[in-house]
Amino acid sequence: MFEAQSRSYNLECSYVQLPGSNANLMGCVLAPGQQSEGHNHLEQEIFIFTDGNGRVQTGGHTVDVGPGDAVLFEEFENHIITNTSADIPLRFQSIYWEGEGRTAPKGDDGERDLLIFSTPPTPNGDLHLGHLSGPYLAADVLRRVAARSGRKVSHVTGRDDHQTYVETCARREGMAPLNCADHYAAAIRSTWQSFGISLNGFIEPKAEGAYADFVRSGLRRLHERGLIEAVTAPGYFEPTGIQAHEAHISGTCPHCHESSDGNACEACGRPNTCLDLGSAKSKTGQPLEIREQKQLVFRLSAFADQLGQYVKTTNMPAHVLALSLQMISDGLPDIAISHRSDWGIRHDLPGFEDQVVYVWFEMAFGYLWAAGADKGGHFDNQLARAALAYNEGDVTHCYGFDNAYYHTLLFPAVYMALGLTPPSTHIVNELLDLDGAKFSTSRRHLIWGRDLIRCVPLDYARYMLMSRRPEGCRENFVPKLAIAEINRIFAEKLNETIRQFAKIAEGMGGKSCEPGAWLPEQRRFLAFLQRQNLAQQDAASPYGLSPRRIAASLRDIIEECAAFQATQSWLFADTSTFNYARTAQALTGLALILVARAADPIMPELAAQLSRILELTEDELAVHTVASFMLGGRPLALDNLPALPPLNESVAERIMPKFDDATTTMMLAS
Repeated sequence: MFEAQSRSYNLECSYVQLPGSNANLMGCVLAPGQQSEGHNHLEQEIFIFTDGNGRVQTGGHTVDVGPGDAVLFEEFENHIITNTSADIPLRFQSIYWEGEGRTAPKGDDGERDLLIFSTPPTPNGDLHLGHLSGPYLAADVLRRVAARSGRKVSHVTGRDDHQTYVETCARREGMAPLNCADHYAAAIRSTWQSFGISLNGFIEPKAEGAYADFVRSGLRRLHERGLIEAVTAPGYFEPTGIQAHEAHISGTCPHCHESSDGNACEACGRPNTCLDLGSAKSKTGQPLEIREQKQLVFRLSAFADQLGQYVKTTNMPAHVLALSLQMISDGLPDIAISHRSDWGIRHDLPGFEDQVVYVWFEMAFGYLWAAGADKGGHFDNQLARAALAYNEGDVTHCYGFDNAYYHTLLFPAVYMALGLTPPSTHIVNELLDLDGAKFSTSRRHLIWGRDLIRCVPLDYARYMLMSRRPEGCRENFVPKLAIAEINRIFAEKLNETIRQFAKIAEGMGGKSCEPGAWLPEQRRFLAFLQRQNLAQQDAASPYGLSPRRIAASLRDIIEECAAFQATQSWLFADTSTFNYARTAQALTGLALILVARAADPIMPELAAQLSRILELTEDELAVHTVASFMLGGRPLALDNLPALPPLNESVAERIMPKFDDATTTMMLAS
């Protein structure tokens, strides 16, 4: 007789002890028409269905189940169970046991094409270090890792022209908005290139033409399905008739009470209606008045249940998950997607031709436009091409936390409405501070990317930013400390390690050697390297990418190898210890292989130099393969060893911005 003892994931559960076994048994009942919460867990699990009919969703697959069917789930594999009957409970037995601790979900075998989007930046200024440490370098690191593993991978971003911040910047700097966008978009692309960030696609939003037609077609499709509707609502307006939203208005966030612009709060990531801002005021100094107007809204609230399952079964950080689920719990708002403005793509829905598309709603279609690859043609044909990327490949979004709700709730709802599978992975950064305070143009507290790369070699600049990438929480960038670390790790320790390794190798005929006899400290160092190998594989996974942990592994191996090499120097003084000495040399070689692997996506020039010295093959450099000793007797290229230059401490002063005292606006250098 089944008696429910607890409720878990929307299931009525009864637990049964299995003494003497490492397995556990649980009887489960799902009520008619109900669905379990999406979830995953450490244990492997098998469901054996005994009564009723249902459906199981897991790993991108859906299977119908009934009495006698069984479904196996690997550890950390997301799953959702639905009772498809209107009147019969779905009953099943769950047997579960602790697995082997594998971190990647079943089915993530790297065979699917990978499409990486980094959020298109607003072209109202160049990129500072906070921007670069976020979506752009992280996406490039992931692209390099995935490409090295043999996956077909594309990195796509673009320019977010229709932000009101472009309009306000243009007014401030005496330019037309389009000229302003073109000017800064060129600067941004130059900065990406100078940091070694490669792109396979670029979104260029146009207010008219094929791109705008694609966006409007998507809006019409959603309108036909009843997901976009007209409402009459009050709004703030300036005397010119322009609606005060986004960059035109600021006040106090109604959710976190921090300072916020209109429509969304950077601090807490939540949307606002502008009317609910505390102490709202126009940024132009114009008086604000409230007027009733007709406006288009997207019915985000209609997708609450689907989005709840999506958020719980998708790869995303804790902060983003918490924000998304809290918004769902509080009740999702319907989002205004039209505003009276002279800047942006105009709606063509009858009665709304004088309003423009909300730029963040436009971006949902911008990503689909890029995923469609071949531009032009009928909307359905373009959408079908985008569906190949979204439904049959892996789509990863890289963005900052202040853009989170758009990517986890708003865009996925649009994709669900169009029959597409939302993105599988969210790689999100928090804010990067500079010397303990937020990057700020108005307060003259920032470092432009172009200024850093003028003073610091490419590899060093990328390492500086990735080693301090704000993953999960805010991080602080202190130029003097970053320079000191570069000098200690690379100019001192790695330079000396390479020099000593080459000197010993020359004495051994210029070839690699196999390990011989082992000392306890050598076994400990090998165990350390094996742990680092696993750590690199985990940090380089597309489903748990952490450039910061890759950089940490690079730093830790260099430091440990330098210390190990110093302790082993006694073994090279006499032929009686030769068998132990060759083990020490082989271990140093293995450490340098792991240094090259960790450096490959972050410091590509260093990786290329070490690969040349060690004669590494492409496969040996790939982080997904098992690191092993080089075969004894392999020739080493010991000529022209890399010289990793130290940085002068004065660099810290040179990279700080120089302002004209007469203005708080930083113009690009000509």
